[in-house]
Amino acid sequence: MLAELGTAAALLAAALAVPALTSSHGTSDNGGDGRAPGAKSAASATGSARITVHNVERDCQHRRTENCALGLARDPYRLYRRSNVVGHVWHGEVLRAVCRIANGITVTDEVGGHSSMWFRVGHDREQVWVPAIRIRPEQVENTALPGCPG
Repeated sequence: MLAELGTAAALLAAALAVPALTSSHGTSDNGGDGRAPGAKSAASATGSARITVHNVERDCQHRRTENCALGLARDPYRLYRRSNVVGHVWHGEVLRAVCRIANGITVTDEVGGHSSMWFRVGHDREQVWVPAIRIRPEQVENTALPGCPG
């Protein structure tokens, strides 16, 4: 199991860039949110943990543009494409994860890194899913969460 986690972490660290899934009516904001990347680390709480969105595309680490938006999915077992995207987040945003699965649809990045792990998070008063490949690699490895029921 440790070897599998190490492999997953190496793949995640190699490149986390899945093509940005964007809405048809995005907004543009030239400024960031003022947080340094990783300023808020994963902090376990009762049944939840803070996780930080990570976009390896350097040009997108300080922009909140439509092209830099990362998709949140309705269903981690359906393809990760626009029809399954219900919200967007940007690099550096902190989400509250309540559980994780390891057998969701595999998300592959532009250089071949992949992960089938997903986190269920609260966003805009809904429970949605973020692929682990979109989360800071050390948090994927070190965040203790229960498996999601299902």
